[in-house]
Amino acid sequence: MNKRKIALGPGAASLILIVVALSLCMLAMLAQIGARNDASLASRSAEMITRVYELSDQSERRFAELDGVLARCQKEAQDMDAYLELVGKNLPEGMVLEENVVSWTEPLDNRTMNCGVKLAEPGTMPRAEWVNYRLKVDEPEGDDFELY
Repeated sequence: MNKRKIALGPGAASLILIVVALSLCMLAMLAQIGARNDASLASRSAEMITRVYELSDQSERRFAELDGVLARCQKEAQDMDAYLELVGKNLPEGMVLEENVVSWTEPLDNRTMNCGVKLAEPGTMPRAEWVNYRLKVDEPEGDDFELY
């Protein structure tokens, strides 16, 4: 049997070195692109969370405003019907009373927080409790980008 030796010359070693260097450059470039995309996603996520918390804060402030109205109306009302009538007359702007549920919306950009609280009997604590606290996001119609 004849044994053949495969001889690698100095050109083959240089070629392998070039392939390894190019492969490492490609991996570095892909890692950088991935990191940039992750940073962009984290930034958008933080912005969205900030807006949701702003809406939550607005709705809680409006609930506190409503609670002040309820406290004043409880002092003046003798029964539930009189209480609901007083509340209906003194509701803060943008709030609607249907039976014993007060509802309102808090808009911010393309997000809307739908809020609703159920009123308790006069003289009980808490005066109202959340029954509806939902975030709605209005997505724009069509694509967000244009092709040239």
